[in-house]
Amino acid sequence: MSRFAVLPQPFVRPDVVAAGLSLRTMNRAVLSGELGLVSKNLYAVQPAWSLLTSWEAHRAMAEAAVRLTKDAIVSHASAAALLGLPHPTHPPDHVTMTVLDDVRTSRGDTWRRLHRGATPYEHIVIQNGAPRFIAARTVIDCARELHPRDALAIADGALRSGMVTHADLWAMRCHQRRWPKVTNANAVLFLADGRRENWLESASAWAAHRWGLPVGVPQVVVLDRAGRFVARPDVLWPDHGVAGEADGLGKYLLDGTSEESVRRRLMAEEQRQAGLTDVGFEVVRWTPHEAVDGSDIHARFMAAAQCSPTIDAELLCSCCGGSLGDCAVEAHLATWRRMLTKELAQRMW
Repeated sequence: MSRFAVLPQPFVRPDVVAAGLSLRTMNRAVLSGELGLVSKNLYAVQPAWSLLTSWEAHRAMAEAAVRLTKDAIVSHASAAALLGLPHPTHPPDHVTMTVLDDVRTSRGDTWRRLHRGATPYEHIVIQNGAPRFIAARTVIDCARELHPRDALAIADGALRSGMVTHADLWAMRCHQRRWPKVTNANAVLFLADGRRENWLESASAWAAHRWGLPVGVPQVVVLDRAGRFVARPDVLWPDHGVAGEADGLGKYLLDGTSEESVRRRLMAEEQRQAGLTDVGFEVVRWTPHEAVDGSDIHARFMAAAQCSPTIDAELLCSCCGGSLGDCAVEAHLATWRRMLTKELAQRMW
């Protein structure tokens, strides 16, 4: 094992000296290929570093930024990654940080990008001796700066994990009311729902909203009149008689998945679709690629939507197990969206 593996990965020259290793030894390790140059003045042990996924590498560099940058806090998508929140396929090119003094102009180097932003003490928590932003600050920062589908996935993930509430997000939105691009957060806050289970479901919700479709209810349990389980579609539009399924390859093409296992999964899916059709729902499906644009979701929904659907099923909320009509979360979201719409209209921001 490399003698440099005991260092935090990635590391800088002062880390080498602090560990009692010589810079000459480090230089020889770089020339031999034992160490790789991750970025300017930033090193890591090879080949272990090259085996990391792009997001694993980004999280490691974000942790390095926490350790090496004493006058700034990791923020935006990089902070969301450290919190374990959903993320798109590719990480940002740089670790994003916010400077603490809010005086200097934005600056950065080959692997860090630093931004300005007011940082009151109540936005900061100390973890392992280092400052981090609270989750609500990270969610709203991402809602201002990222593509809405990615920002919505982060907001949904933070709600799902219990890191934030809608009230937390609204308070942070109000704090940032004069910040650049803050109006980007409005639609994200309107749609945010912790019952969605992954990035694809959140991206699909954004795509549907972008094309003017009504907000669907995630993960509704559908039972037939005899109380037998029928399905739990990714999203349901009960008033329109439509059930939606976002089909990611991850449902089938898993490491070690046999052809027989995939066949069983596909057969079970066909049975669920038949069951939904039997109780009165039309089923529409889309792929991750189609969720990026949304036009196919819109077209299929419009073709399937029923003016007065006849649904012969019992609908239960997945979060509480009660009837969808009596669900406290569903009632809260309806109240939240009315309040948000009213507040934004009154304040004109």
